[in-house]
Amino acid sequence: MTLTAITSIDDIITLARNGFTNWSDYGDVQTHSKGDLRIFNYTTIAKGYNSWNFFEKVSRGLIINIQTGEIVARPFDKFFRWGEGGVTTDAPIQVATEKLDGSLGILYREADGYHIATRGSFDNLSPQAKWATAYLQANFDLSELPTELTLLFEIIYPDYSVVIDYGEREDLVLLAVRNRFTGDYLPFSAVEGLAEQFGFTLPTIYRFESTDALLESLYTLHPAHEGYVVDFADGQRFKFKGEGFKKLRRAKEDLTYERVLESVATGGAEELLKIIHEDRMDEVRGWVTAIQAQAEALEAEAQQAFADAPKDTRRDFAIWAQKDHKHLLPVLIAMLDGEPYRHRLFRVIANRKPQS
Repeated sequence: MTLTAITSIDDIITLARNGFTNWSDYGDVQTHSKGDLRIFNYTTIAKGYNSWNFFEKVSRGLIINIQTGEIVARPFDKFFRWGEGGVTTDAPIQVATEKLDGSLGILYREADGYHIATRGSFDNLSPQAKWATAYLQANFDLSELPTELTLLFEIIYPDYSVVIDYGEREDLVLLAVRNRFTGDYLPFSAVEGLAEQFGFTLPTIYRFESTDALLESLYTLHPAHEGYVVDFADGQRFKFKGEGFKKLRRAKEDLTYERVLESVATGGAEELLKIIHEDRMDEVRGWVTAIQAQAEALEAEAQQAFADAPKDTRRDFAIWAQKDHKHLLPVLIAMLDGEPYRHRLFRVIANRKPQS
């Protein structure tokens, strides 16, 4: 079966049941296996808002049985920061909850009971999922849970800390509940009911009269509170990050222009973009683009200069290069000697100010 694009969950199911494995043909998505189960995980963190396709957006821990075609778990679709890509909404706020700084846990079912996966791995591979599964099985009885529901948690425990230190807290915080077959989210009142029924913790709920009031609160929110996840009446969901948390994140990341330059120079830019926090994605992606553009321009300039240079003697070459192309002198000398020179281009860039 060949498709021009994946536009529905049914497309994914059909391809999976037919044994398709080249998922990168349809987007920046990778899969992991556990028996007949496949988990789909986007790897498109470095993409801009308008570059995400349907397949990438739904691959946030989607689990499918490739033999039966059953949707085993249906987590959140990818959702974005308020204003990312210029997108906002005028719809009223339905519910605003605390955005916790842990790891997403996705409930799924196997023959021996309930397990939890993370966005990219089952509990046989992910330490966070392994801990969460053990914690779930030791503390909660889900025998009365309707089988069509996917519970979505924030995994918090002492051995896993991103930015905020929750101390000795161990918790599975129930964030949302989704029908794995229809994709519908339960209203938050129903989430509250399930939390009470099964004994799960809920995220803190915040009340705001308007989106403007919510935005204003981001400047005074304590750094130990990451921000909010907000559901609006038109069905859209957005993330909001507190200014204090952003500063704390930057301090812990220690991600500088110089480090990004080094990553581009050594070919590690893509790996860097995969692990940095989305709060800094636009800034760092801009640095990477500017550095790459500068390197290409400098290389073209150096190649042209080398073609025009006098090469009768090394002394004549060096005098000419020093006079007319001083900033490229180390690069041109390396070219004359037949040595690798690309790393010297980045030294030239390092001596310049970051490009805006």
